[in-house]
Order: sequence, then structure tokens, then C-alpha cells
Amino acid sequence: MFSYSAVAEKSLQTCRYLAIIAAIAAPMSTAVTSVACVLMILTWLVAGQVWQGLKLSAAQPAGKMLLLFFAWLIIGSLYAETSWAEKITTLTSWKKLVYTFVLFGVFYQTPWKKRFVEFYLAVMAFGAVIAIPLWLLDIPIKGRGEAGIFMTNHSSQSMAFVVAALCCIFLLKEASLQKKRVLLGLLALFLLNVFFISPSRSGYLALPVAAVFAFINLYGYKKIPHILGVTTLALALVLLTSSTLQQRIRLGVEEITHYQTSEKVTSMGVRVVFYQNAWELIQNKPLLGYGTSSFKSVYSAHVAPKYRDWRGEPATDPHNQFLFVWVENGLIGLLLFLAYIFTAVRQGAALQPYGAIAASVLVAIAASSLFNSNFKTFPEGNLLAFFVGCLLAQQSTHEAKTDRA
Repeated sequence: MFSYSAVAEKSLQTCRYLAIIAAIAAPMSTAVTSVACVLMILTWLVAGQVWQGLKLSAAQPAGKMLLLFFAWLIIGSLYAETSWAEKITTLTSWKKLVYTFVLFGVFYQTPWKKRFVEFYLAVMAFGAVIAIPLWLLDIPIKGRGEAGIFMTNHSSQSMAFVVAALCCIFLLKEASLQKKRVLLGLLALFLLNVFFISPSRSGYLALPVAAVFAFINLYGYKKIPHILGVTTLALALVLLTSSTLQQRIRLGVEEITHYQTSEKVTSMGVRVVFYQNAWELIQNKPLLGYGTSSFKSVYSAHVAPKYRDWRGEPATDPHNQFLFVWVENGLIGLLLFLAYIFTAVRQGAALQPYGAIAASVLVAIAASSLFNSNFKTFPEGNLLAFFVGCLLAQQSTHEAKTDRA
């Protein structure tokens, strides 16, 4: 006999599995992630718990801040001097945070959080093992460039392993001796990939910053001197032994030093130009900004008459998430964005271990977003959205009483 409640329950379970698939696929496959996201939303709708889920999401501190930030993005689109097509494109680029909000009301059960992390670690461990022979044998994958890189790009692969390493750090504390050995082995595997195989400078920054946050969260503020000391020694050791890291840092310093005389665009040089001109734009309209979707038009108009080389080329993003928000949505938008990050980190830090994992991932992405717009990029943005949405979700008192597996 047909039972809608049974269909709804199956749909909700399918929705959760699709969220796990989307998170795992985010740094590896745009197509798989996109399909998983669409199916996740559809099964969420079929489950018939949309209103209850949204109320649960909105009741959480991070959910409230997301709603405020979304509201300001929409308001910003109303005064932006751009076409509606451009406004809609920019608003939809923030849809990853919509997934986070939806998942706040879906992933509140601890067994599902555990399942999420276990599946993610299993796949990333397999990926980390694959990367090693590719790197040792100097075998580049077509379209990826560097040897050992098989995901979307070196930045997304590095961030995927940064997230996996953070999972290991939090799970170590409560694990049995046997599981500790496994987790330590996995942690070493992920660290090898981040610091020795990947040329991603974002990973070099994100992991130490997030690891310091993680250890402070685990062992308390009184241990900060010890944590900073150990982290500094570990980074010094890595710097002395990793030729990949040395080369990337040396190249970055060279690009920054010679960006004014360089005849071609360089990764770090163009960022310096972006930051300088974005700051000039901010000084003209600091409070409200130029409106959601405005960055490309206002930046291009600003630099075109100013330069006669690559520095005068148009850009859609300053490669700094915080400057991007400030240019488009003003100081008000930036403060709301920072308030969301602060609130989510605070909410997660109180929920060991899974909420704290989400908080540390958010700290990692926020650190890397000083040099990228990783909240909006497809691989990192979706990875962040699903980790925060799935692992930060809180269960209301009512849901706790009526919890269903």
C-alpha cells in the first residue's frame, strides 16, 4: 500500500546522500556536483519538509546571518547600474550559500554527520594515494598541468586535502588507539599532498591557519604559545624540505617585486594591481558600494584610462573575497559577511567534533579568500557550502524528541 510518509523519508535520506556526493565531487567534477545539487534540491522538495527545514535553518545563528547577508545582496542589486541579466548572474553565483542554508535544516542528525565525514575521508584517502605515483613519475594529467594534480586544478585539490587533514585532526582526540594510527597515517598522507605535491599557495596558507584554530579549539587558549611554537617549527621543517613550496614562494615574491615592470600578467602581480584599484574604488563609495554585480563594469571603467598594458584589462573579480564584497556591497555588506563567518565559526566551535570541523573549514577558506574569491568559486565554494551546511546544522529541542534515523 502506498505511503507518502515512507516516500518522504526515502527522499530525505536520498537528499542527504546526494549532499555527501556533491561535497566529495566538488573539487573533482563540475558535472557530477551540478547534477547532485539539482537532485538534492528535488528530493528535498519531494520529502515534504521544506517549511519545517527552513524554519530550523532560520532558527540557527548562522542561518539568521545568512538571511541578512542574502537580503543585503538583493538590496544591492537594486541600486547597481548593471543589466538584470548581470544582477541575476551575480546573485546566482552566491547560490552555494543557499545550499548551506537548506542543509542546516536537513543534516541535524549526528549519525549523518559521521557518515558524511567517513565517506569524504575514504574518497580523499584514495585520491591522495593516487596523486603520489603521478607526482613521483612526473605524469601530468591532460588539462591539469602539474604532475600529481588530477582534480579540477591544483588549488581545488590542495583545498580538498586541507579539509581532509582538518577532519583527521578533530577525530584524533576521541579515537581508539587503532583508529588513531589510521588517522595519523591519513593525516601524513594529506600533508604530503598539500605541502610537497601541490603548488597551491592557498593551501600553504589555509592549512596552518585552520590547524592553529583547530588545536586552540581542542586544547584551549592557555595552550596558544605551545600551539604556535609547534606550528612554527613544523612550517620551518616543511619549508626546508619541500622544494615545491620553496619554488612557489620564491616565484610569488619575484612576481610581487617586479609586477610594475613585468610585460606579462603574473599570478601575484595581477593581484597587487587588483587590490590597489579595488581599494581606490572603495574609497569613492565605502558605505554602500556600487551594488551587486557592479564589479566588472566599475573596475574596467576605472583601469582602462589609467594603464596602457595588461594592468588596464577588465576583470570580474579582484581575487580577494572581502574586497569583492566591499566594492559591490559596501562596508555594510562586508560587515554582514564577516558577521556570518564569525557567527558560523562560533556556532561550530561549540559542537565537537563535527561542528568544529565545519568551523575550521570555514576558517581555512576565509584565509585562502584573502587571495581568491573562494566563497564563490565552484570547487572551493561548494566544498565549503556542504561542509558548513552538513556539519554545522543544529537540532532543535522538538526535533531531538522526534528524531528519525
